[in-house]
Amino acid sequence: MYIRTMSAKNYVANALTMGNLLSGVLVIVGLFIWPYGASVQRHLDAEPFYEYGALAQEWLGWGMLALASIWLLGQLFDLFDGIAARWSGSDGAMGTQLDSIADAVSSGVTPAVVGVMMLHVWAPAIPAPLKFLPLTMAMAAAYRLARFNVEAAAGQSTSGFSGMPAPAGALWWIGILLVGAQYEMHGSWGLYGLGGIFTVLVAIFIGSTLIPWWMVSRRPMLDLKGWGKNPGFDRRRAIFLGAIVTAGGVSAFFGRALGLGMLVGLLLYALGGAYIQKTNR
Repeated sequence: MYIRTMSAKNYVANALTMGNLLSGVLVIVGLFIWPYGASVQRHLDAEPFYEYGALAQEWLGWGMLALASIWLLGQLFDLFDGIAARWSGSDGAMGTQLDSIADAVSSGVTPAVVGVMMLHVWAPAIPAPLKFLPLTMAMAAAYRLARFNVEAAAGQSTSGFSGMPAPAGALWWIGILLVGAQYEMHGSWGLYGLGGIFTVLVAIFIGSTLIPWWMVSRRPMLDLKGWGKNPGFDRRRAIFLGAIVTAGGVSAFFGRALGLGMLVGLLLYALGGAYIQKTNR
């Protein structure tokens, strides 16, 4: 009975990991069905639907929102699979490899495909080579995860993250999808209605350059583990996390876009988290 119980617990952790992987695959497949699939575009171009521009934009926005929700659910699976593995006592080599493979898809390949697709649709005028710049996310995630596995196998553990964790990179691109959905569903904001497009394109550029660079770097990044070991560090960490949530909430409220709040919060995490982590001594 004990062995059967442990096996059932193992299945829970592995199922969550596979849920993370499949969420990334579903987002990739979904891009070619809705909102950017050929059949949907023919539907949007057909009469009389094409006459209702606002309705067409809302249709596209709902597609982007659905994909972002699936993707975010996968990231929650990624958060809980480690907890489930430790609970079941199955956080071994097999689970580590499965988790890395899933992250390589949902935090590397999926952002790359999303970025390339969005640049082709949102910025058709930019030079063709630049439209493939988001492919850096796939390479950065693979390198980041491989390095982590090698160092973990060698017993090289450090406080905090060495480089931005791959799921944080995925959250950046989920934020981009949410901002895009906001633009499509409710119209742009800013000068001559270009604020939404400008925000998306800048976020894509950052997600194709700074985010992958931070992932492969040795820049120390704040983690949420080890509470109770260093009260002073816990206090600074809690204040910093509170500042991130506050800044993200204010940005989302005044920018009228949840994704904008996510992007602001992640930027603060990447820029200020290194300093906070260094105080854990």
